[in-house]
Amino acid sequence: MTLIQTEFPGLYLVYHFSNMDSRGSFVKPWINGELSDQFGDLHEIYCLQSKKGVLRGLHYQAEKFAQKKYVACLDGVIEDIALDLRSNSPTYGKLFRKVLRGMDGCGVLISGGFAHAIFAHESSVSMTCCDSKYAPEHEKGVNWRSLVELADLQVTTVSDKDRGLPFWSGSV
Repeated sequence: MTLIQTEFPGLYLVYHFSNMDSRGSFVKPWINGELSDQFGDLHEIYCLQSKKGVLRGLHYQAEKFAQKKYVACLDGVIEDIALDLRSNSPTYGKLFRKVLRGMDGCGVLISGGFAHAIFAHESSVSMTCCDSKYAPEHEKGVNWRSLVELADLQVTTVSDKDRGLPFWSGSV
């Protein structure tokens, strides 16, 4: 397992063990002692099945409830999207985007302080690991339509909740 620091402090590409042979694919997206050293405690894992064109997010939990997330695509093609909301960060207000393909051996590790979204370029299944409990009373978000950098996404489906998120004004 190899972690590659991106230009965003606290946001890594994770290249995990992956092997393909005549039987199919084998991927080991989590190795305790390797990823857990960077990630910390694993509190919950959830899997998302999304149809092509679905955008989920941009969500985050405020202050002490911020979650560190680890995202991998299990099937299909997704795009992992993170907006840096940390005012003391050199990448504050910048957007990170990474296309992940099912079983390709790459994931994204995102520290707390980012608003996060997943876009399905095709029907897909993804996995998200979180280091702390979901706290809906502390959940906030940013409306994707307020980010010009996401105008190229062919979004067809967004939840009512996500459609009603506030527009990004350059500050949290």
